[in-house]
Amino acid sequence: MKTLPRAADPAPASRYRLGSLYAVATACLMATQEPFSSLAAMRLRPIQFICLTQLALLASIPLMILSKASRRDFIALLKDPSNYWKFAVILLIGVSGLLLYNLGLSDAHPILIAAILNLSPFWAALVALIVSGKPIPISLAIFFSCLAAAFIGAMMVAWSQTGAAADAHGSGLVENILHGSWFYAIPIPALSALNGTLIGKWFFRSKESAAIAANFLVSAVVLLPVAIFLSWRNGDSYSGQAPAIVLMIVGTMIAAVAGRVLYQISLTVTNNDNGFVTMFFLLVPALTGLISLPLSLWLPDLHFVAGPMFFLGLLVIAAALLLFSIKSWR
Repeated sequence: MKTLPRAADPAPASRYRLGSLYAVATACLMATQEPFSSLAAMRLRPIQFICLTQLALLASIPLMILSKASRRDFIALLKDPSNYWKFAVILLIGVSGLLLYNLGLSDAHPILIAAILNLSPFWAALVALIVSGKPIPISLAIFFSCLAAAFIGAMMVAWSQTGAAADAHGSGLVENILHGSWFYAIPIPALSALNGTLIGKWFFRSKESAAIAANFLVSAVVLLPVAIFLSWRNGDSYSGQAPAIVLMIVGTMIAAVAGRVLYQISLTVTNNDNGFVTMFFLLVPALTGLISLPLSLWLPDLHFVAGPMFFLGLLVIAAALLLFSIKSWR
């Protein structure tokens, strides 16, 4: 497969400066998905939600291959039979993560799921080390100190929104730790990191947007017919759900499309340093809250609480990531 020559790799410090900017922008885009999709998640059946998500991803493909280089790489990826098993592996990883997420949420406190998902930088760094041989760019002491601080800040943000903060004894949370389904969510951060790392490793010669578009097409071809059939068999109705559907599609286009492409670009810029890139995703809970603030005026079910714990958590995350960025740049 022919590709355009890439520019010479910049100095490591320049890569990480640019990578941090891309990673923050990615976090901003990813933070839109939950508030924009919440109305659909509350009003639609899971199979309807999956069906609409796949339709949105399918509709986004033309936007992702607007450039001539992206179209060329997109077609070349799909025409190469040696890529089919790679597409299958990435699809299996994505479906596994989705199923585990649903199982994890079935009987678990949201703050436990948030805690598990907020450990993604640790798993991403481990995946990057094993799969790509990418070492952590700073000392382990600084990495884990910044990770711990940002994790605490992210948990403060999550806690401020769950209502569990009002429980002085945290009895509901303790009960969920002992008997909940939270353990299903443990592999999710590793699967998500593995997905991004494998795309960056296997399709590094192609434009990031082309690689993501090709995987979206494979996903839609496999999952969309099944979702449409099951939705039709269940007699699902979409009437009266226009606001929820429009919001969900917009959120999907922003987070799953623009955010996913920018995530892969962040990995490319940092030479597949998934641990570095995903560290900035600890901003997502706080950014989600900020995006939910204006939306909650229209959608009361979002229940956004702009209290002291939320802003303190945001400050802790920002301080930890600022230190992490400065140390990485050096």
